[in-house]
This record gives sequence, structure tokens and C-alpha cells, in this order.
Amino acid sequence: MSWVAHYDSLISPRDDMLLDLPFREATGAITQDVAKPHHPVDLVGAPTWAPLASGLGTLDFDGDTQYLECAGADCADLDFTNHNYSIWGWFNWNIHEYSQILIGRYELSVSGWELYLTQAAGGNYMTLRHHHAGGATTRTAMYSLGWTPGVDWFFGVLRFGTGIAMVRNGVVVPTVGDVMIDPETCAEDLTIGVRYSKNANFFDGMMYRPRIAGGLMLDGIRTNVQFDQTYQREGVWF
Repeated sequence: MSWVAHYDSLISPRDDMLLDLPFREATGAITQDVAKPHHPVDLVGAPTWAPLASGLGTLDFDGDTQYLECAGADCADLDFTNHNYSIWGWFNWNIHEYSQILIGRYELSVSGWELYLTQAAGGNYMTLRHHHAGGATTRTAMYSLGWTPGVDWFFGVLRFGTGIAMVRNGVVVPTVGDVMIDPETCAEDLTIGVRYSKNANFFDGMMYRPRIAGGLMLDGIRTNVQFDQTYQREGVWF
């Protein structure tokens, strides 16, 4: 059974898979979202198809011009205003630019959400940030430390209510930050590997299978269990 048929046949609300990019194509300028919505995702600037020794398909980004995008009109289900969500996958990043976007659908200080990496004094950060045009603040965020460049990392980020949990290689890591106000409605494109304006914060390195879900992996104690199972299953390929 193909992955497309598998996702299309799921009916449980706990299997709310909204985006899954397994990078199976290994060539070309598009990649197929095998989750139910089948978002059209384009490769911009020709990121390099770079299969692992295991045969697993990955993409390598140059940190200068390359990214993935899905038009805003095609990804309204990834808005996540007043909605739990989770993001997970693999990356290996190089120090190239101060901040590097993993994935986001946002407009700075106006709307949406973004997940990004930063090397700064005190360590290597992963940050999830929500943007708000109104209210007491234009941005709220939570971050975790320890995301060393040059290492294959399995990451998981979960938004539940006003809180955030972050997982590295199947283990929950400490987070620091704000009470996460709901992001405001966003009409921007979904971007992977670049900021919303597509002119800075380019990702430099490898990505494998970024995924987003609504209700999946958000039920308390099972959160870490499910991420750990995914890490154990996929980690043997790296």
C-alpha cells in the first residue's frame, strides 16, 4: 500500500496529518506531500537531491538561494490560530547565516508561526515563534539549546494551548520563553528553508521528511513515547 493511500484512508482525528514530505522523488523541481491535503510544494533554486547511503531521499540546501514553498492559497489548513499542532523531521545544519528558517508560515510581527535555528552567544538555539499584529506584544516565542551544527538531528516541536514542548532525538529538552499567544491569521506562503519574504535566513544543510500534524502526538504522556518511537525507527538510516 502506498503512503498516499495509507494517509487518505485514515479517519481517526488523532491521525491529523497535514503535511508529510518524504522526498522520494530524488529528482526534479517538485516534491509530493503524501498527507491527505496533498499540498503542492515547489523546489526553488534547485536544492540538491542527496540520497543517504541507506537510499533515503534527502535535500541539501546551499544557504544562499534554495528553499521550498507552498502557495498561501493552498495551505490555509496550516494557519494554526487557536489550534494545537506539531512539527517534526530531520536536519543537519551548517553555520552560514545568523538565523536559518526550518519551516514557517508567517509575516514578521503581523501573523503566523515560524520555526528557526540561531547560533548566538550562549549556544545554538531552536525557536518557535508566533506573530501578532495586535495585543501587548507583536511576537511570542519559546526556544531550546543544544542544536549543534554538523550533527544529524531528529526534532519535534509541539504547541499545546499556550505552551510548547521540544524533542531532540526522542527526548524532551528544556525550553525557555513566553506564554505563547495564538498566532494571527496568515495569508503568506508556507516556506521551508527561507524567511517569509524569501530573501534572507536561508537554511544551509540537509533536511529529511518535514512533517506537520494538527492533533497528532499531542496527548500528554504519549507525546515523548511517540516521538521516541519515530526516532528509533528512522534513526538507523542516518
